[in-house]
Amino acid sequence: MKRQRGASKFEFAITVAILGVLAAALLVRLDAIQAEAERTEVALTVRNMRVGIQWAIGERIMRGEEGRIGEVAEASPMDFLGHRPPGFTTGRVAETPGQWAYDPLTRELSYLPRLPQAFDHAGELRWRYVARVDASGKTVGASLVGLN
Repeated sequence: MKRQRGASKFEFAITVAILGVLAAALLVRLDAIQAEAERTEVALTVRNMRVGIQWAIGERIMRGEEGRIGEVAEASPMDFLGHRPPGFTTGRVAETPGQWAYDPLTRELSYLPRLPQAFDHAGELRWRYVARVDASGKTVGASLVGLN
């Protein structure tokens, strides 16, 4: 009786099939992780802009410079991040995936997702930068309002 060494073709095919299934599952999970990472990145960027806006307004209030709150409302919300995201543009819509843009004429901030499926296949995410005014028309704050 001849003794077999190594694996048969059938055993090799089963091993390759199992590795294929595991690789496919890994790729699906990797896509989900990348989508979650982009959602988190966008959410943190917007949150940091909102905090920066509040901080700038609070700083003016603490210094007794309430009359200068309008300067915060007129600036770009990106000015309150402490840094500009890569590829940031002013005055037009984002053109490449992963790019942020702020249009001062419409006062709209936009982001073009790298992975649209992470945002329910949205082609573009948009926020409007609005000034809050009191009854006398004086600017008392500013906020970033989601449009999607």
